[in-house]
Amino acid sequence: MRTSVGTTERQLNLLSALLKAREPLAWDRIVQIEGYNDPATPIRSRQKRFERDLKALEASGLKIVRQKDFKHAAYEIDRGACLLPALGLSDEQRLLMYRVGMAYLEDDDAGPLKTHLSSALMKLQAGAGSDGLPARLPRTFVRRTLNRRRGESAQLEAIGAALLERRRVSFQYAGRGGKGSEKRTVAPYALVSRRGGWYLVGHDVDRDAERTFRLSRIRGKVTPANPRANQPEYEVPAGYDPERSFSAEVFGSGENAFKDVRIRFDAEVGFVIENEFAGIYETRTRRDGAVTLCLPQAYPGELLGYLGEFPGHWEVLHPPELRKLIVDRLKASLKTLGGRAR
Repeated sequence: MRTSVGTTERQLNLLSALLKAREPLAWDRIVQIEGYNDPATPIRSRQKRFERDLKALEASGLKIVRQKDFKHAAYEIDRGACLLPALGLSDEQRLLMYRVGMAYLEDDDAGPLKTHLSSALMKLQAGAGSDGLPARLPRTFVRRTLNRRRGESAQLEAIGAALLERRRVSFQYAGRGGKGSEKRTVAPYALVSRRGGWYLVGHDVDRDAERTFRLSRIRGKVTPANPRANQPEYEVPAGYDPERSFSAEVFGSGENAFKDVRIRFDAEVGFVIENEFAGIYETRTRRDGAVTLCLPQAYPGELLGYLGEFPGHWEVLHPPELRKLIVDRLKASLKTLGGRAR
């Protein structure tokens, strides 16, 4: 059954096709783009949909050139007239901005900013050039964004506001394994996306040291530590780089960790792995777009927590002991679910 394509996603699909085309697009190619390729819809209705989407792209600031011979029309983007100036963003930063924006639009959380956010996403993708973003972000990728995790949206809003205003925040933070929680007071330095979740990096006031907190382990509300304090309450250290707060051993290490771990991800999510782990771990890309992630070591629990973000898109290649362990765990989970279904 064909999944309905929303207006924003359809327009982004059209924009991607126009950007990647090496020659003007005629209708015979446009009708193959997802959002215009539903044969059950009359051809004239699809053409009207396409014309509305062209006008929406132009309204966002993109210039569409229409070429026409005796019978056929073709369309292309005037890149020189509409591309963004250099933003100084890495591919990872650009993708992060894109997927967070998409999450707000898909969850209908953008409120009065919906129109502006849609326009900004189109310009962001256009400014990336023909290869800056994939033609269509896989659902698996989009669903890994913040707004797919309950509670984190409100936490991000509170922490983000505090970070901008340089105000300390307080919250209850759960220990590993969900065992209890304790109050933490933090001066936010940065918000960082890693491994399908969001992290707060900042100065822990009680411990007088820099600490990293995963938002999914924050319990309850994030509140100002001192609502009556004058702002700003602190300053982020000059030249601060939040990336240094993340260990390269993101999947754990120690005597019981599996060594020389290799997992292959299919082409639909391969670019996610490359963007997330480039410069941290070795990745090997095949011609079909599949990517093998090579880890020096990994604990099964940490690894499965990450792989769960990509259901149906990965395979453990090595070592065989880890492969068997994960297969056994998945079988046990399926058996448990089957029992509950009865």
